[in-house]
Amino acid sequence: MARLHHRERLIAAVASSAEMKGQLTTWYAETPLTTWLDALHRNLNLGVTGRSYSEFTASRLWVLILGGVALWWRRQRGTRTARRLLLPDRAAKKGVRRTRSRHTVTGLWLAAGLLVLSATGMTWSRYAGAHFGEALDALSSHAPSVATSLSTASVAKEAGGSGSSTGSAAGKSVDPNAIDGVLKAARADGLTGPVEIAVPADGTTAWTVSQTRNLWPIGRDSVAVDATTETVVDRVDFADWPLLAKLTRWGINAHMGTLFGLANQLVLAALATGLICVIVWGYRMWWQRRPTRADRRALLGAPPVRGAWRGIPSWALTAGVVVLIAVGWVLTLFGIPLAAFLVVDLVIGAVRRGRTPAASS
Repeated sequence: MARLHHRERLIAAVASSAEMKGQLTTWYAETPLTTWLDALHRNLNLGVTGRSYSEFTASRLWVLILGGVALWWRRQRGTRTARRLLLPDRAAKKGVRRTRSRHTVTGLWLAAGLLVLSATGMTWSRYAGAHFGEALDALSSHAPSVATSLSTASVAKEAGGSGSSTGSAAGKSVDPNAIDGVLKAARADGLTGPVEIAVPADGTTAWTVSQTRNLWPIGRDSVAVDATTETVVDRVDFADWPLLAKLTRWGINAHMGTLFGLANQLVLAALATGLICVIVWGYRMWWQRRPTRADRRALLGAPPVRGAWRGIPSWALTAGVVVLIAVGWVLTLFGIPLAAFLVVDLVIGAVRRGRTPAASS
C-alpha cells in the first residue's frame, strides 16, 4: 500500500486526472478520531499548557514507581520471599492492610512497564525531549535519511539543457503521475509492505519512498528515486541505523502499541487498568487512615520528621545532590518544581524555628 505523505501531514484526495479534490490535516495519515485521541494523550487538547502538564506528570511517574518499590522493599525486611513480594497478603482480610497489600503488589507487577512508558513518553516531550534530541545529535545517533538532492547532470537532463540549466529545473513542476514509476522503482529495489511516498518540491529533488512497517520486525528502509529515470539514487536500511536510533524507534512503537500488534495493545491496556487500580487504592488507603481524631492538629496526616536527611552518610548525600541536579536539568519540569518545593520547605522550616523560642518562653 502506498500513501501520499505531505510534510505538513496533509492527506490529498487525487483523482485520476491529478486534480486536487481536498485535504485534511491529520496525525501521520490516521483518521480524525485517532488524531483527536492522540492530541488528548499528548496535551489534553489544551495546547502548550496541556503538553507541559503531561510532561510534568511523566517526569514524576518514575519517581513514584521507584519510591513505592523502595518503601515496599523496606517494609518487607526479613520476609523477602517471592510469595510475599509478588502476591497479595492472604492474612490481610480487611481494612488498610488489605488495601495496602493490593496496592503494593499490583504496583510491583506494573513497575517495569510503567518505567518504560515514562522513559519513552519523555523522549517526545517539550523540554526533556529537546535534551534527548541534543544527546542524539552529540552521539550522531539520529535516524539517518536518504540524500534527495539530484546531481547537476541529472538536473540539466531533466530541464532539457546543459549543466547551466539548474535554475529552470528548479522551477519545473513535479508530475504527480510519476508516482507509479517511483513506486515501481522502489519495489524493484526491495521495499516491501506499506510505504509512504514524499513528493518533492521541484525537479532538483528526488522522491522519497519509506517503509512504514511498525510491527516486529520493524521495516523502515527508505530510498530516494529520480522520477525521470525511475532509478534509485540513494538508500538507507533500518539495519544500518545507529543502535540508539533503533532503540528510539522500538520504544516509540512499543509506547504506541504497534510493536507487537494485539499483544502489545493488551499489555498497555493491562498497565492502564492496573495503574487506575493502584491510584484508587492509594486514595482509599489515605481515607482509611485519615486523621479524624479531635486531638490531631494535622489536617492531612502527620508530616515526615524534619531533618531526617542529616542521618544520610555525607558521601551518599553529596552523590545524591549531584545526581538530583543532573536529573533536574535533563527533566526540566521535574527540576523546577522540585527546586520550588525545596525553597518553600526551607521557608516553612525557618518560620517554625523562629516561632519555637516564643512558644517556649
